[in-house]
Amino acid sequence: LHAGTFPRSCSAMAEDFAPPKLADLFHNGRSVVEYWTEWLNESNPWREALVDGDHTVEFRVLLFLAMFLILHAVMLKLRPTVGEPLASRPTLIANQIHCSTTSVLATYLLWNNWSDGKMEDFVLWQQFGIPLSLAYFMADILWYCIPSGDGLILFHHITMLLCHYPVSSDVGAKMCGAGNALWTVRLSMMGYLCELSNPLMNWRWWLLQTLEKDRFDFALVNIILVFSFIGRTFLLGWLLIGVLVPRAAEFVEAKQVFVYTLCILGHAVILLLSLYWLKVLCGGGVKNLLKFKRKSSKGFSKFGADMGRSEEIAKKGDKAKAN
Repeated sequence: LHAGTFPRSCSAMAEDFAPPKLADLFHNGRSVVEYWTEWLNESNPWREALVDGDHTVEFRVLLFLAMFLILHAVMLKLRPTVGEPLASRPTLIANQIHCSTTSVLATYLLWNNWSDGKMEDFVLWQQFGIPLSLAYFMADILWYCIPSGDGLILFHHITMLLCHYPVSSDVGAKMCGAGNALWTVRLSMMGYLCELSNPLMNWRWWLLQTLEKDRFDFALVNIILVFSFIGRTFLLGWLLIGVLVPRAAEFVEAKQVFVYTLCILGHAVILLLSLYWLKVLCGGGVKNLLKFKRKSSKGFSKFGADMGRSEEIAKKGDKAKAN
C-alpha cells in the first residue's frame, strides 16, 4: 500500500471517538477571557430579550407584579375579616392564581399544538404566561422567601426567573434553543406542567388547617399529590436526559454552552428539589398520608413544613409573618 493510503493506527482512530475534554467543550478552543467576552458580546439571551421589541413583556411583568403586591396588601388588610386559616396565609390566592393559570395554559397550548405548532401559536405563552409567572416569583421572593428565610424556595424562584425570561422573546428563545426558538418555547411550557402539583398542595394545606377529624378527601388529595410529584420527576428526568442531553453538540456548535449549561442545571435543580419534596411528603409513611392527624399548632404556611419537613422552620415562618 502507498504511504498515503496506509490504514491509520488504532490509537489514532480511537482519538476520533474520544470524548472532548471538559475544558475544550466549555471554552471551544478559546481562553476563559475570550469565551466570556464572546458570550457577553454575541450570545447573551437575557440582553437580547431585554432589547428585543417594545418591552411589552417587561411592562406586563411590572403590571402583574403590582397586581400581586396590591392583592397581598388587600389580603393583609382583610385578615380580621376573613379569619383563619386564610388570615395566616394571605399569599394563598396569589399562589393559586399563578399555579392554576400557568399550568392550565401550558397544558392547553401543548395539547392543541403538539404536532404542528408554530411560534405564533405560542405568543400567548410568551406575552402572558411567562410575564405572569415571572411577576409572581418576584412577589413571592419579597413577601415569603426573604421574611421566612426559605432558601430552597428562593433558589427555585431565582432559577425559574433566569431560565424562563429569555423565552419571552423570539430572539432570546432562538439563542436558548441553539437556533430553534420553537423548541425552547415548548421546553418552557413542558416544564410548567410541574405546576399542576401546586393546586393540590394548596388543597392539602387547607385541609390541614380546617379539618377537625379524618375525612376521605384528605387521603384522596394526598394520593393524587404523591402521584403528581412522581409524574413531575419522570417528566423532568425525561426533559433532562431525553430532550436536553442529546442536543449537547448542537449547543457547542452554536456557541451557546453557557446557556445550555444553565438549562441543564435548572432542570437538574428542579428535579432534585422535586425528589426531595417527594421524599419529605412520604417521610411519615403511608399512614400519615391516608389518615388525618390534627396538629397542635396551625398557622403560617411553610412549604417544606406543610409537607412535614420541620416544625422549627414553621415556627420561624410564624415569627417572620407576625413581624
